[in-house]
Amino acid sequence: MEIFLINLARSHDRLSHMRAVFNAQGLAFERIDAVDAATLSEDFVRNIVVPPISKYARNLTPSEVACYLSHKKVWEMALSRGLEYAAIFEDDIHLAPDAGKLLSTAAEWLPDGADLIKLETLAMRTHVSRSGSVLMDTPHRLKKLLSSHYGSAGYIISRRAMERLCAASDPLPLPVDDVIFGAHYRVFGRLSAYQIDPAICVQDQYLEGPGTERLGIASIIYDRHASPPLKHESNAPVRRALASLSNKMNRRRRKTRIALLQALGRAEQKTIPFARD
Repeated sequence: MEIFLINLARSHDRLSHMRAVFNAQGLAFERIDAVDAATLSEDFVRNIVVPPISKYARNLTPSEVACYLSHKKVWEMALSRGLEYAAIFEDDIHLAPDAGKLLSTAAEWLPDGADLIKLETLAMRTHVSRSGSVLMDTPHRLKKLLSSHYGSAGYIISRRAMERLCAASDPLPLPVDDVIFGAHYRVFGRLSAYQIDPAICVQDQYLEGPGTERLGIASIIYDRHASPPLKHESNAPVRRALASLSNKMNRRRRKTRIALLQALGRAEQKTIPFARD
């Protein structure tokens, strides 16, 4: 499986860090030149995002737009090469000691029809299947991902998922991790998603535990509070009402399904840990 690393041309320290991380695991990667938010004009950012249809909607920040376009760039490249799967990483991560073993043997354990394998944890509570297949005699299990688990710093993605995400990305609807791993958005519900538990990837800013040695390279991608609220268009109330109704129905169906699985002992809510050792 080909591994792609998204990295800004000016982020030399991050690239050096990631070379050391992947080399230590015996993994090769292809560097993808990230879209730089500093090069995006206000008009470009304004015109490339979906007009707001929710009273809670806001502008995507330039950093969020650049991050989204960087991931989309990888999807389009992988599709043009005819790849069935690709592993995509951002450049501020740590890998578990056995990540190399799992990534190099992914073809042996990927389930038939799998679209998304979330490799990272964002230290948020999420719903996953209670049981899962053991991966290559490691402590890691592959579980069904049943609800939102944000973050886009490390994941495996299928050709079908890349096609659907590209189709849903013109214009850009939400931050990229909302679109990939947000259960509230339409793409996630149509894909077969899994979570590795414990996770084999974590961003530097979420690394926790005794003896933690962060590198001080907290993500520069997300800045979710930097943009002002948007003014709604004159026809927005009708569109907001329809969008709100659709979202409520989807949330109700999802919650009902998860509640049933929990009642049957087949699902659990938990914070996915990172496998440090």
